[in-house]
Amino acid sequence: MFYLEKVISSILVPPGIIMVLIIIIGLISLKKAISPLQKMLSFSILIIGLFSYLLMSGIGTYLYVKPLETEYSVPNASLLDTAEAIVVLGGGMIIAPYELEPGDHTLKRLYKAFQIHRATGKPIIVTGGTPMGRDSLSESEVMLNTLLNWGIDENDVIVENSARNTNENAVRVAEICKEKKWKKIVLVTSAVHMKRSVESFEEQGLNVIPYPTDYLYDYTDLSWVDFLPGRDALTANLSGIHEFIGIIWYNAKR
Repeated sequence: MFYLEKVISSILVPPGIIMVLIIIIGLISLKKAISPLQKMLSFSILIIGLFSYLLMSGIGTYLYVKPLETEYSVPNASLLDTAEAIVVLGGGMIIAPYELEPGDHTLKRLYKAFQIHRATGKPIIVTGGTPMGRDSLSESEVMLNTLLNWGIDENDVIVENSARNTNENAVRVAEICKEKKWKKIVLVTSAVHMKRSVESFEEQGLNVIPYPTDYLYDYTDLSWVDFLPGRDALTANLSGIHEFIGIIWYNAKR
């Protein structure tokens, strides 16, 4: 009974119901289609329904997210010791009623940088500007406050608070590293975001040690649950597609 409830709820609760409605509309229109144009439009709706299914399911995560997340593995401790700084990229923040908080992605990245700092003693560069359309502290300043609350010495943290995207993260951090005469960094960001980030930072002449974290794909064997639509899968898959588009756009501009 539990499994049946799981299947029904995944289909009837958004985003699953959206996929179901698209497929139903496609099937009805195909049944009523007479002209070749009507049939073509009906098949197009069904293809959109199939794409929406992949976008909302763990199968889609396997296709869209896993290839990006497995591009780099976690480096060993001896390699981390060769770096001169730890760079952690902002991944969003929450403007709560009484305080500013790092978003989930930022918090996971930041905690990994915190762990690496504890293990190596290397300084941390936090990078991220003020969110577009907001009048508040920058992401990096919120990240700094979090690190200070965790007991990190303020002298061990460098704040870059003007970057608005990954490319600007790389440019601004490279300027800091050039001033400090640092050439080798540990780069900490979400695993799905790492490929584009490494390319951006290496283009600025930095020697990058990637340290992926904040994994979105569930690295267990595929099961029947992965075939069900769900909000977590949709969120992960949108991140994967965003990165693929970002990589294409980045390479087109080079």
